[in-house]
Amino acid sequence: DARKLGAKHFVLSTRLENFTAIEGKFDFIIDTVSAKHDFTPYLGSLRNDGTLVLVGAAPEPSEVAAFALIFGRKKLTGSLIGGIRETQEMLDYCQRKRIYSDIELIPASRINEAYERTVRGQVKYRFVIDAKTF
Repeated sequence: DARKLGAKHFVLSTRLENFTAIEGKFDFIIDTVSAKHDFTPYLGSLRNDGTLVLVGAAPEPSEVAAFALIFGRKKLTGSLIGGIRETQEMLDYCQRKRIYSDIELIPASRINEAYERTVRGQVKYRFVIDAKTF
């Protein structure tokens, strides 16, 4: 799916051995995972002074290995959704770079069903509620 969506490179992050090839490669990583997971391999994928930004939040606390931050002066930070200006900048950037997302568009009447499917892990990418159906 990653290649079909336009990725030039892909790393299956569920296999720790795959992180060896990308060690120290990135300046910036956006972590969208909303389940508890180990940040260490992602921090190891950052260059010196790199930043890992969390935009997904697990319901339970996460642990961070201090050495994963200290060696290489890595930064771990978080961000909530931006305002209208930031959202428009992001949409403009995606349009310029031809970054598109796969979604499942649903009417407002299916919100409860979408919630239940999300809880069961039966969502491939993301639900989007069609605002004209409210």
